[in-house]
Amino acid sequence: MRKPIKYTLLGLSALILLVVAGIAVFALTFDPNRYKGEIERLAKEQTGRTLRIKGDIKLAFWPSLGAQVSGVTFSEKGSDQNFVSLDSAHGSVKLMALLSGQYVVDKVSLSGFKARIVKEKDGRFNFSDLVEQGGKKPAEKKPKDEKSAPIMFDIGGVNIERASLSYIDLQAGQEYALEDLTLKTGRIAQNAEGKLELATLAKRKAPPLQAKLALDGRYKLDGGKLSADVNGKLDESTIKAKFTLAEPYEFDASIDKVNLDRYLGAADKPAAKPAAEKSPSKEADTPVDLSALKGINAKGRLHVGALEVRGLKLAEVNAQVNAANGRVAMAPHSAKLYEGSLSGELAVDANKNSVSLKEQLQNVSIGPILRDFAGQDRLEGHGNVAMDVTTAGATVNAMKRALNGSAKVQLRDGAVKGINIGEILRKARSALGGSQQQAAAGENAGGKMQQTDFTELSASFAIKNGIAHNEDLDAKAPAFRLGGAGDINIPASTLDYVVKASLVATSQGQGGKERDDLAGLTVPVKLSGSFDDLKYQVDVRALAGQAAKSQVGGKVKEQIEQNRGKLEERIGDKLKGLLGR
Repeated sequence: MRKPIKYTLLGLSALILLVVAGIAVFALTFDPNRYKGEIERLAKEQTGRTLRIKGDIKLAFWPSLGAQVSGVTFSEKGSDQNFVSLDSAHGSVKLMALLSGQYVVDKVSLSGFKARIVKEKDGRFNFSDLVEQGGKKPAEKKPKDEKSAPIMFDIGGVNIERASLSYIDLQAGQEYALEDLTLKTGRIAQNAEGKLELATLAKRKAPPLQAKLALDGRYKLDGGKLSADVNGKLDESTIKAKFTLAEPYEFDASIDKVNLDRYLGAADKPAAKPAAEKSPSKEADTPVDLSALKGINAKGRLHVGALEVRGLKLAEVNAQVNAANGRVAMAPHSAKLYEGSLSGELAVDANKNSVSLKEQLQNVSIGPILRDFAGQDRLEGHGNVAMDVTTAGATVNAMKRALNGSAKVQLRDGAVKGINIGEILRKARSALGGSQQQAAAGENAGGKMQQTDFTELSASFAIKNGIAHNEDLDAKAPAFRLGGAGDINIPASTLDYVVKASLVATSQGQGGKERDDLAGLTVPVKLSGSFDDLKYQVDVRALAGQAAKSQVGGKVKEQIEQNRGKLEERIGDKLKGLLGR
């Protein structure tokens, strides 16, 4: 009995040795490079693309099933332009684990990987043909009661160096690139933790941009949710973030400082062109496409220590972000800016291509805001600004035409630059034959820019279909009052507005009896036309009507009618400072 068992064991041993020897001989003698031509031919037949394997293919069979290739290029369909290429790649799978349905991978290495992604003008990508079935019969689905074991994976690590990715959007006429990309990870597996390192140089073609990004931190895989805690540098900005990569994505991020104008490509604010250079053609419209927001499902918090965007400078920016079902809301958000504070809510809905904004600015200095944001130096003062607006549309101009809501301004201790209302009233008095009186409050001497000082200024606007209507302008100064009413056409960038300046009674030493005689005299000025080419017209007839009701009555009215040309000339000359001409 023992001999048969002995011979059987010897036979099995010999068989195993023979199999192992056969595998060894196969592994040592098999040359995959003999099949490179066949592999390249099949790739051409199946994809219509050209595959080239310039380097040697090296295979390993035990204890891991792996391969190493080099000098690989894969072309665009029907073109010699490379779609992807790589200098070298290596990866292997544990053979025994693979037989039991587990993918235990040694470290995957890529060097010199390059990919060129193109979005065509019709919206298709240059890889669409590779992911579409193209009329082929889809694979048959397994019966519902037939269950398959879950696939287990375990990757020892990923090492990518000297990689680059380029993205060309022919629809938008834009190009982006990631160059000198390196990525290193630790073990990637269920319930595994590891270290992450990422560095790259990001580029944009127009306007030109180069930005350096470097991240390092730790990550954890827990039940299919990836969470990470990273620190990073984006140029001069320091970033700290915690996030999860499982819907809904959650994040908590902080940035010490960032200038978004550098990355948004904010153009310099152009100076207003003279009227003679204006073109009658309509300004080219710009599409507004929010569809990219439909795929975002995330929520989290964002803090920025110092932020610059569109020229505005903000500090201590905090925002709660919620994105789901195509709607992204930054509500609430808050910040400090220009000696005051900001708080509000912003919502963008990709399903309706709409935007809604509620904003409150408290105790801000309005002058620096206008200089930084609009490049205008026309108004000073401290106070509050409130707005509640909504709009929707497929283009920028359509959104301007659909703008609805309200806005309100309340300022104190400020000035309107470029015009001296007090001096205008003095010029009107002089044109009527009165004596030359001392300059009104706010008049500047020595060739300095003139301005109209005020103690209070307020105005509210009702906005409907892009037209902002105001009828309660109220500005107070020691010697006069300023009122007004009219419309601002936001889509057309035009103004149709009447400003009314009137004298108030003053004590001796601020104009004396002659000015008191004209108390209540109102100078109406109509402003109209485009923002860059405003026209003005002094309503002398209305001025005469007002004068007839003053204490000097008909005498002043007669003088106004006799000196109409002189009035228009003198007042109009002063208005040029406000209108910039």
